[in-house]
Amino acid sequence: MYRKHVSGLLLAMLLLLAACGTSGAPPTVGGVPAPSAAASGGASPAASASPTEVVPPAKGDKSAISVWAQANNVETARAENIDSAAQQLGFKAEAIADPTGWGDYKKKFLLAADSGQAPDIILSGHEDIAPWGQAGYIIPLDDLINANQETFKNIIPELWKSVEWNGKRWGIPQDTEARPLWYNKQKLADLGWSQQEIDSLPDRIKSGEFTLDDMIATAKQAVEKGVVKEGHGYWHRPTKGSDFYQYYFAYGGALDDGSGKLLFDKAAAEKWFAFQRRVVEEGITPKNFIGTESKIWHETVTSGEVLFFNGGVWNFADWAKNYTKDKGGEEYLYGFVGWALQPSGEKGKPGVTLSHPLVYMVTSEKASGEQQQQDAFKAVTAATTPELNNKHALGSAHLAILTTQLDTPDYKANKILQGTAYMLEYTRFLPNNADFGTYDDIVFRAMSAAENGEMSPAEAVSMVADELQTELGDKVVIK
Repeated sequence: MYRKHVSGLLLAMLLLLAACGTSGAPPTVGGVPAPSAAASGGASPAASASPTEVVPPAKGDKSAISVWAQANNVETARAENIDSAAQQLGFKAEAIADPTGWGDYKKKFLLAADSGQAPDIILSGHEDIAPWGQAGYIIPLDDLINANQETFKNIIPELWKSVEWNGKRWGIPQDTEARPLWYNKQKLADLGWSQQEIDSLPDRIKSGEFTLDDMIATAKQAVEKGVVKEGHGYWHRPTKGSDFYQYYFAYGGALDDGSGKLLFDKAAAEKWFAFQRRVVEEGITPKNFIGTESKIWHETVTSGEVLFFNGGVWNFADWAKNYTKDKGGEEYLYGFVGWALQPSGEKGKPGVTLSHPLVYMVTSEKASGEQQQQDAFKAVTAATTPELNNKHALGSAHLAILTTQLDTPDYKANKILQGTAYMLEYTRFLPNNADFGTYDDIVFRAMSAAENGEMSPAEAVSMVADELQTELGDKVVIK
């Protein structure tokens, strides 16, 4: 039985999830209903189906090491790896790979944690560290990490930044990714590009030679010459998600001020919002595109109808298994899909991407009702091996989290993972800040209004500045 009393913090978190658009009535475009957005951006359409009732799974054997991991049908190793590792250590294990959409998955955890029924290990996005750490639902891991350096010295150093909050480390990276600009190589050839021009596009974006302005011009030319249909030159993510911040970064924006406070850069944001409006006005992105059903998005880009589109590296495994298997899966995709960083908005500046590491967190006694945090961490440690992480990375097209994965034969033979590994050198993370959900909701509403022509970019920026000041006060820096 769950407590009748729901704490104020829990209620605030649930309201935040609702505000983030992670559940509720789906948006539509052209009368077609679209599923709710996944807060973490990595869910496939199959994973984003939301039940009408959110009920956490009941705990079985309380002596078992229990883990919950959100996963679609190519990501189940997130839970299975903990199960295998725990059993190798002689522990009982209860592993749940939960296909529920991210919003409802997180609600389940919050309800369970508030009633002392949470699992011993919870997998989620790194941005949950701040609110869950502040609520006392997870524990800091520094001492345990330091005592197991033989394993954790192999974590790719950049990834540790994503688990830091209040000067401590609160999670162990489970996977990570990059969010490429996908492009259709055949359409570029149809447009008259030489093979050398097509092959060099990733390097030209990396160096800042090919910018967002160039991408728009190329896509517009493709529409004008009939290489792609109107509105099929560039497709961004169709639903709410962190991917959009890549364009804020591309124009020099940042999400924190370096001292832990959130930051809103008005000049960078106005350029970003103008970009979102311009892709519609130039005829390369459909009008009222935000809210398009994810299934339509995936089917259209994998059928080769769009020139440029942005998504995540994990899309590749999803597309191969769930959208193009009858056409040849990966080999079919390799035949026309290329990938590069997101272009910079400024000539001469390198391209950018965004990573969203999912991390294992160990829950507190307050959240789980158990005192087996040490054994839970042992299971996480035992699951952090090249073999088990490769099982997930290769099966779901996620990048390595261990340096020792990079040189394994199977990983080296995977073209998509090898070809996108360099992007981690150019990546950014969302801030681990308990108020980021509020920030994100305000910014997304304004950006959507600018793209849809309901506000000018300048008006949208002004609205964001006013609302952030009202909602967050001195917790946000506006410049």
